[in-house]
Amino acid sequence: MALDKIELFERTRDRWPVYVHIRPKDGVPCFETNPSLLDVYRKIEADCEPTEALIPEDEWTNLANWSFHQALWSIAERSEEGLLSCDQVTFQMFDHCMKRNLSADDCWIAERGEYEASP
Repeated sequence: MALDKIELFERTRDRWPVYVHIRPKDGVPCFETNPSLLDVYRKIEADCEPTEALIPEDEWTNLANWSFHQALWSIAERSEEGLLSCDQVTFQMFDHCMKRNLSADDCWIAERGEYEASP
């Protein structure tokens, strides 16, 4: 089955809570969220862990989840206190993070080509 970037984005977004509460703070990171973005990411990752051998779809799911986390994190860094909607992550933001992650290491050359070739 060929990879569909939009479908991957939508499946990934659906795994995240609709809203998280954000509170800016001094320090690093410069915000807190409830639930914690990192905790949500780790829970999704654990829920998506294969029970048997890792298949290519599992790799795409993990990479997409991390990319969505990065995009949401970048919004949170610029946000004021209140509710942060996961719908604020656009496909373009997600796509940028996916491309950056796939370009980070030469071990992703095949996946990078597949991602670029997908609709």
